Amino acid sequence: MLGKISPSGIKARWKDYLVLFSGMIITTAIFYMFEAISTNDQFTTNSPVGESAKFVFIFGSVLLAIITLVYVFYANNFLMSMRKHDYGLFMMLGAKSRVISRLIAMETVVIGLISTIIGLIVGVGFTKILSRFLASQIHMPLTHFSAFYMPAMWTTVIMFLVLFIIAGFLNARTFVKTSALRLLRSSQQSDWKQPKAVSLWVQAILGILLLAGGYYAMYDIKQLKLMAVAIGLVTIVLGTYFVFNSFFVMLLQVIQRSKMNTKGLNSFTLAQLKFRIRDYTKILSVVSLLFALALGAITVGTGFQNMVPKLAQGNGYYSVGITNPSSKMNALVDQIKDKSTITYQQKIDPQTKSVYYRIDQLQKQPIKYSEFVDKATLKAKISTAQVAQYRHNDSGAYQELWGLQAPDAKAFKIKVVSANSFNRITAKTNQLLMVRANNMDAATTTLTKITNLQAKQYGTKNNQLVGGSFATYQLLKGVFGSLEFMGIFLGIAFLAMLASCLMFKILSGAASDKIRFDMLNKIGTRRSVLKRSIWVQILGLFTLPGILGIIDVAFGLQMFSRSGLLIGGAYQTFAITTGGFLILYLIYFAVTVLIYSRIVVPKTKVEK
Repeated sequence: MLGKISPSGIKARWKDYLVLFSGMIITTAIFYMFEAISTNDQFTTNSPVGESAKFVFIFGSVLLAIITLVYVFYANNFLMSMRKHDYGLFMMLGAKSRVISRLIAMETVVIGLISTIIGLIVGVGFTKILSRFLASQIHMPLTHFSAFYMPAMWTTVIMFLVLFIIAGFLNARTFVKTSALRLLRSSQQSDWKQPKAVSLWVQAILGILLLAGGYYAMYDIKQLKLMAVAIGLVTIVLGTYFVFNSFFVMLLQVIQRSKMNTKGLNSFTLAQLKFRIRDYTKILSVVSLLFALALGAITVGTGFQNMVPKLAQGNGYYSVGITNPSSKMNALVDQIKDKSTITYQQKIDPQTKSVYYRIDQLQKQPIKYSEFVDKATLKAKISTAQVAQYRHNDSGAYQELWGLQAPDAKAFKIKVVSANSFNRITAKTNQLLMVRANNMDAATTTLTKITNLQAKQYGTKNNQLVGGSFATYQLLKGVFGSLEFMGIFLGIAFLAMLASCLMFKILSGAASDKIRFDMLNKIGTRRSVLKRSIWVQILGLFTLPGILGIIDVAFGLQMFSRSGLLIGGAYQTFAITTGGFLILYLIYFAVTVLIYSRIVVPKTKVEK
């Protein structure tokens, strides 16, 4: 009998269950996206930090598992809050607590399995689409990455199955020890208890000290090495929780005592926040950590993406040098939009072991070369070559020209002669075309085709023998490309998870809030005032974790800056990525306000 009544209760609240399912599906999908990288040893170790990358991902998996644990139990509490009244009614009608406990456990596990299966399908789809998009944007082939990765699939299934079995057991145990009357009145009970001032101050000080300890560990990564990650993981997680558990409450109390409490619906808004203060403390801590992880990952990823072309062009001004270009190569060069080119005549004399160039051509069209002024910030100086520099094989001009020659010419010395002397040399006249692509990222596809044709022309499988800064670019992409991909990929995944956590947390309380907004509407409160209250309430919930998340990243980037892993400075892209990230964050905020307002604001206005 209860097996028939239970589905009808779920059907009656399908909108609330839709919110729950959506949140769980997205959480499962994002967890799978992370595991698709972290469990793929071939992909994570194909980076300049090798085993260190794997170590970082192990800690990342632990942190994400903690966050997922918090979210699953929050979702489970939301599920039980919807069903407590129904189960209490069943007990009042004579149902045995043992039967209801079994029904609760079964319902929890079934809902968890359904959301996990759908989430895995969505996760594979998201991973495939996002990985292809990022690979095309960062111009990197994903040779060891697969959207469908069975170890990640099993890790996700086991993780969520264990969580939902534990949740089902705890739910059943809770209902056995709870009276029917208390279950019926559970929705009318507030979770608020006036905290002691001493407890708040102790937690605030402890939270700040823990955060400071975590920040210092990341700053001192040269001494602590991989232990800095472990220390930061523990101290920042605990410090974030204590700061929110104390600061949020203290902030509400200060506002309540101020004149702001008497303006508009501020007293109502504060009461709304107080009603769920404990749940909000947990979710804000989770969102703050996810915010820091997402912003930090995207900042580091874009930092590597920004670093590669600068590092390549600092080692060579011209992207490629083409000896005797074919019509096909010339057509490809024409496809490069933002470029500069120089063509020289060249003769190779094996007897004198020299490569000859005309002095008049070098003077009329002098080549340029680049040298690093400050390698820490990737600041390079571009200079114009002088003919006298070709007398010294260690000069920047000599090295630039030498590196752009065909492999067979690099075995000989460069000599600069007059036009008459050049014409008297009995050797074939070659044409050396040097091409500078100012935007190497945009020209990657075309430059790759050119270097592949050159490799066939020279009869070598190694494109590095071709020369030019693009060869360095390709080498660096092979080294740092996986870090670019991982940073941006995981940043987007964490952004989706933090937004879904906070959005679904706020929307999960919309059904019970609707009653209070209906009451305000009946006493004549203007709709604009109701919407302003909603806007202020949700803005506060989005702003607090955002501020602490940005502070976390500002200190956390010291780990890359001090270790020297991110050459050129870890903070160069911080302002840009933070701005772009906040725009996406505000979009989620606007969507949450819109959906929440449509649920709770009455459709019909009651006249005074």
